[in-house]
Amino acid sequence: MVIDFAKPIWLILLVAVSGLLIATSKAISSRARAKKAFILTARFITFTFLVLSLAGLGITWTVEDTATIFLMDGSDSMSEHIKESESFVRSALKEMTDKDEAGIISFSEEPIMENFLSKNPTFDSMSSDQKGKYTNIEKALNAALSVLPDKSRKRIVLITDGEENDGSSSNIAGAVKDKGVDLKVLKIDREKGSEVSAVSLTVPQTLNMGEEFNIGVNIKSNVNTPGRLLLFDGSKKAAEERVEITKGDNRFVFKDRADARGFKTYRAVIEADSDTEMRNNEVSSFINVLDEPMILLIEDKEGEGDEIAKILEGAKASFKRINARSAPADLQSMAQYKTILLANVSAENLSDGFLKALEPYVRDFGGGLIASGGDDSFALGGYYKTSLEKVLPVNMELKGKKAIPDMSIIMVIDKSGSMSEASGGITKLDLAKEAAARVLDSLRDNDNIGVLAFDGAQYWVVKPQKPGDREALRSDIGTIRQGGGTSILPALEEAVKTMKNQSSKIKHIILLTDGQAEKTGYDKLLEDARQSGITISTVAAGHDADVQLLEHISNKAGGRSYVTNEYSNIPTIFAKETFMAAKAYLNNREFTPRVANLHPVLDEVVRKGIPSLKGYIASSPKDAASVLLESDEGDPILTLWQYGLGKTAAWNSDMKGIWSGNYVNWDSNPVLWNNLINWTIENYSSDDVEAETRIQGGYGEIRLKQKSNKETMDTKAIITAPSLESIEIKLDEEAPGQYMGRFRIEDTGAYLIKIVQSKGEEIKSTVSTGLSVQYSPEYSMDANSDKLDRLVMESGGQYIEDAGEVFKGPIAPVQGRLDLTFPMLVLALIAFLTDIAIRRLKLPMDKITRLGGLIAKKIKIDKKEQKAEDVREKPDVIPEEKKAKEAKQAENKAVSKTLDTAALLKRKKR
Repeated sequence: MVIDFAKPIWLILLVAVSGLLIATSKAISSRARAKKAFILTARFITFTFLVLSLAGLGITWTVEDTATIFLMDGSDSMSEHIKESESFVRSALKEMTDKDEAGIISFSEEPIMENFLSKNPTFDSMSSDQKGKYTNIEKALNAALSVLPDKSRKRIVLITDGEENDGSSSNIAGAVKDKGVDLKVLKIDREKGSEVSAVSLTVPQTLNMGEEFNIGVNIKSNVNTPGRLLLFDGSKKAAEERVEITKGDNRFVFKDRADARGFKTYRAVIEADSDTEMRNNEVSSFINVLDEPMILLIEDKEGEGDEIAKILEGAKASFKRINARSAPADLQSMAQYKTILLANVSAENLSDGFLKALEPYVRDFGGGLIASGGDDSFALGGYYKTSLEKVLPVNMELKGKKAIPDMSIIMVIDKSGSMSEASGGITKLDLAKEAAARVLDSLRDNDNIGVLAFDGAQYWVVKPQKPGDREALRSDIGTIRQGGGTSILPALEEAVKTMKNQSSKIKHIILLTDGQAEKTGYDKLLEDARQSGITISTVAAGHDADVQLLEHISNKAGGRSYVTNEYSNIPTIFAKETFMAAKAYLNNREFTPRVANLHPVLDEVVRKGIPSLKGYIASSPKDAASVLLESDEGDPILTLWQYGLGKTAAWNSDMKGIWSGNYVNWDSNPVLWNNLINWTIENYSSDDVEAETRIQGGYGEIRLKQKSNKETMDTKAIITAPSLESIEIKLDEEAPGQYMGRFRIEDTGAYLIKIVQSKGEEIKSTVSTGLSVQYSPEYSMDANSDKLDRLVMESGGQYIEDAGEVFKGPIAPVQGRLDLTFPMLVLALIAFLTDIAIRRLKLPMDKITRLGGLIAKKIKIDKKEQKAEDVREKPDVIPEEKKAKEAKQAENKAVSKTLDTAALLKRKKR
């Protein structure tokens, strides 16, 4: 242990302090000037402590303790060697001494602290929280350096295969060396078996409509093997070939024609007979097919879109007309159209893929949507709480003056044995339960729902109640099991009796059955229901049901009757009935629409007057929407708004001519619809901007450059992942007219990117691009450990092979130091306060001096007495020493006597 000074130059000031002391020594020693002596002494002490603090007084010693951090690679490339790594660490920990402490960090893309530094660490296995798609040794080393204490010797033990593919460990090698860290590396050598991987898929970036082009697929292999190569155009399989794969590089070429507009994604998959790693067998890319805007017209029933088709043909617009069941089921297929027209289309007949892709298509890619009405659209078409309602400018639920009062719905569901009949593996009863759940989703919180199941008897599955816990009610509905005969009348009597006790303004029963039952006995019950304000609708699931009886029940009870052989329609019918029960959605009366707001869509349309309509389906406008035309009761007829980058419109009447017959031959009708379509396909594409994308580690990087206009704008990118998840990021301005942003890559496949520049609320320009993300380099055949060798060389580390080597070998010494600066400052403060106390307080200095002298004298006397006491109490000298001493004394005495006798004889002779 040694005393040292961090800044010894300040000690020169002590010379000045000593000179001051000498110069004032007379004053200090003068008894008459005792107070001044005390003051000078206090100031001398204060100054001395201040100088010592400035000089950085401290105590240093050599540290013996060693801190060791184990870094365990948990990436996917190490998956076969995790147990080996864990065993190595457990064995190494057994070699620790009492001077060692150890901690454990696992890592792949990010480091995770498994065990903090401890003298007695316990470790069994690595955490399972690692996301192993990347290996970042640089971040792991940074984490280890951050937790290694300064006042200890330092060691890092890295266990890895060295296949770093994110970051660069060389960036931190210098820091490892400068900090004196003993870096030891256990390198895991991976054995690679038969391996085939897809390397890349090459296509032209942009094409014109109708062009032929090549699709190149590059395959790499370390073995000769047959296999199967598949090519996908979006989600559709475009080609499949049996191929012979040779050792080394292989290239296969497909041909295709650009027959669809917009972005198209291609994906190639290789399935080799001999292969050990399946995660590197797929690659993808995309092209952008340029052409004039394309419009998609979707109709539910044949003929619904006739009038719109005539208008499009008259305008010489490019469009495609399809049935709802053939609607595009993914974003790529949808994105080739600039706008989509729905002609009285039910949501039930649109695929889940269409409904899922619709929102990003409108919001993120600026697609347009126009929905026209009819008895199968809007609320009656099941739009409630779907993406259709989300993007359209109207709500399906009526609000304001038209708000529907609270209602009670009771579903009476046949669960007899015949309801087990299946189509496509789904029984009629399964669809009935789904229908009940659909009604549950359509009800408001202040409504009531009840479910009564029957066969030969009946029981309440859900007694009438508020739909508070919808998940619990959905679970109860799912417990219905088929079995037994069919007895309708008792079940219907129970439903009517229970419904009469409900306080709701609207009371409606839906009866579903597929069989025959009692023929008579209903009239009195139905009259009782009618008198109580209860309506009943019936659904015949197949023509085997007593259709005549069911129609009689619905007619007598003021409801509607349905017959369906397509059992999949049952949920749609139930959902539709929920809204129809309110008797407020279908408006079959003639009126002349009123202009609520002027808009460019109405240019050249309203000057000569607007024809009357014979009906419409009711809805309520959203707060941010613009109602252009409204009914005589204030319901929206034509409503517009912007949703994200896209524009949507709702026409609440039909376009088949049933309600809109006066519009079919109206001269301005084509103008109105052309204006409406052109408004939805307006875009902000600009040739003044260009975009670039690339992959950096686990991130996608987007750059935008303004070619001429360097004005600063708000710039963002809307990214649609392969999973259809939407990601929005801000692009920061790096230089005038240049912007950059990054986003996290989670999935492989094509990312579609829309970049938007705006000034305030006004969109100035947009540009579309994409990014093809292949599998992580973690699974690449070309992975190598060259970076690890460079790290070991640049950091002064070493490779080890055995757990016994971890805690052995020399390690750079570390000096521990206790800084005494603060204690010196505290002592200086105490001395300074003493100085102040002496000067400000009237202390009897002479008495204090005398008292001090007495105390000093007392201390001196006490020391003398203590010394004498110590001598008395000192134990006898050991016998050998005592004998030697006595012998010496006797000898001296004898010599003395001899001298005395010799002197006497000499005197006598004289």
